[in-house]
Amino acid sequence: MVKQPYTASRIERCLYQITDVLGDRAYLVVGERAAVLVDACGGYGDLRTFVRGITELPLTVLLTHSHYDHIGGSYFFDEVRMSSLEGDRWDEEAQNARTVYPQLVRRGTCDEATPWALRDGRRPRVLEVGEGDLFDLGGLTVEVVALPGHTPGSLGYLVREHRVLLSGDAVTPIMCLFFNESLGIEAYRQTLAKMADLPFDRFYTGHHDVAFSRASLPSFDACAEHALTDRGVTWQHMLLPDFVGTIHFAPCDTDDVNGPRFRALIGPCAPGSRREHSAH
Repeated sequence: MVKQPYTASRIERCLYQITDVLGDRAYLVVGERAAVLVDACGGYGDLRTFVRGITELPLTVLLTHSHYDHIGGSYFFDEVRMSSLEGDRWDEEAQNARTVYPQLVRRGTCDEATPWALRDGRRPRVLEVGEGDLFDLGGLTVEVVALPGHTPGSLGYLVREHRVLLSGDAVTPIMCLFFNESLGIEAYRQTLAKMADLPFDRFYTGHHDVAFSRASLPSFDACAEHALTDRGVTWQHMLLPDFVGTIHFAPCDTDDVNGPRFRALIGPCAPGSRREHSAH
């Protein structure tokens, strides 16, 4: 049976977590006068119609970065905002989405009758947003924070009044730094250090349903430090065969890759990796 394209759960008084069929997450922040949607998932299903089922307030779409699993659903909106440091990656990311989509249909994850962004939507107008920009939603303020590493223009969105940070892929339990556009481990560690000084208590990522506390930041940095000397394991994405790298598993007390305590980092391909490892 094909899943519904989106589900939503209210995870904070002002905040909804929207999840697509692949576990990509977007976040809807609803104030008294306006709302913002942080990220747009992969484009499977009409995200605009789904969001309008939750709120009819004036809406701004804010993207954390330019990868297809975060911008796909934005094809159902007229306008989005993103860092100019991301450059113009829309055509490249659209090709990634076109590679993934038929595989999902064959698996029964997606239904061809369900709206799909690249077929049924159109590329939105992109406006610039950057560090220090503020969005007054009425009773809530969303502040833009630069969190480079995963990509040059990766952004986080801080909901000041609730001390919540929406970090996208800027820091995740399986940290991906294998992309050509990634800035590397040192830039990532600088972002972790910066986050330690930001006024938040918990953060939500682009691919996990749980909140991570600020107290967990040292464990992310320890994983990054481990990756600097670890030989690693060859890794390849199951849906995008050109996505290859070296995965470094940090010592931890769990082997549950979806668990909140698991830590790994995928960097560029390196010689001498121990064995092949596939994931999706």
